[in-house]
Formats: sequence, structure tokens, C-alpha cells
Amino acid sequence: MAYDTANQDAIFNSAGQAVHVAYMITGQDAPQDAPLRKMLIRMLESAPNPGSEQRAWLEQLRGSPSRRVNFAGLSPLEVRAQCALIVHAVKTRLPRMEMWALQARFGHMEMEDDEGNRRFAFSAERIEAIRGLSDWLAPSFPTVNPFAIDCMIGKLYANHHKMEISFRDLAANFGASHMTYKRAYEKMRSRLRELEDLALDRLEPYLREQGVVGDFA
Repeated sequence: MAYDTANQDAIFNSAGQAVHVAYMITGQDAPQDAPLRKMLIRMLESAPNPGSEQRAWLEQLRGSPSRRVNFAGLSPLEVRAQCALIVHAVKTRLPRMEMWALQARFGHMEMEDDEGNRRFAFSAERIEAIRGLSDWLAPSFPTVNPFAIDCMIGKLYANHHKMEISFRDLAANFGASHMTYKRAYEKMRSRLRELEDLALDRLEPYLREQGVVGDFA
């Protein structure tokens, strides 16, 4: 079904950007008195291990207005409401596997206090998504320990280096060679990227219909 791509009042220019920012904003408490631009910069600066897209957007926010996101005329509360709509769409409009793929990729991180040291941890939502994806992938990797599959998916979606586990660690804990896990990991990564792309392609028409995604200058 065709849909109108032109929407000058849209907030985001793609479903991927919409989901990414929506999870980031809804996952943090926003100070009510903070200007929206300052709030977003603070969120991006505090994000663990930011990707190239996050870094590019951060630089745009620090300088000229972003061409990726259009928050013009919206209050922080209105932005959060739109982001909540997007997160709700992920949870209600996708098949479970596709929902899990986006939750595992973009879901919230939590900060734990380990004897005075701060450390990052997956939220309950991301843990549930990783376990669901692990169960879905397990039949395709019958020679790999199911707990090792959990660890490899966690490694794929870990966005902080302190949460990563090495292939040699997997071999030491579950047997087989580290190359066995490396090869399995590459196959899993390819399958999960395809699943994420399917999910975003499925969401895009709905988000454009709702007016939160469109093409703007």
C-alpha cells in the first residue's frame, strides 16, 4: 500500500531513527525545566558506547539544527508523548520476534551499583527480548549450548564494552573452540539484522500514517 512520504510536520525522517530516539527518551527521566535541546544533548552524551548515528546527531544538536529530527514547536512533554506512541507501536503492531529484535537493540539500559562502582546492565525488557530471540534461534544452532546462545545475543546487543563476553570466554565455559562461537555469532548477527529491518519496514507505513515520520528539509 502506498503512503505519502511528504510531511513537513513530522518529527523523524525514518522508522529506525524514530524507534531509536523514542526508546532513548522514554528510558530516562527528563527534567521538566530543561530546554529540549539541552535535554537531548545530555541524554546523548550519557549514552554508553554511542554509535556513529548518535555521534552525528549529537554534533548537529550542538551546532546547527538537526536534519534527522524535527522537534520544532513541541514541548518536552509533547515529545515524550510522541515517543511513547512509537514504543507502544513496537509492542503492539509487530510479530513477537520482530518486537524482540527492536527491544533488544534499542531497549533501556539500567545502572547498577556494585560496591560503589557503577555498571551498566540490561533492563528486564531487554533480557526478555534476548531470551525470546535465543529460543527462536536455538533450533538453527543445535550444536551450540542454549546458554551460550543467550550470551552471544547479549554480546551482539551490548552497548558498553564492560558488558561484552569474548569468544574464548564462551569456549572456556561451554566447550568447543572459540572459532565455533565466532562463526555462529556472525550467522546470528546476520539473521537478527534481517529481523530488525523487517520490523522497521513493517512499522514505517504506520508511523508515517500517524504523522511522526515523514520527509522534511
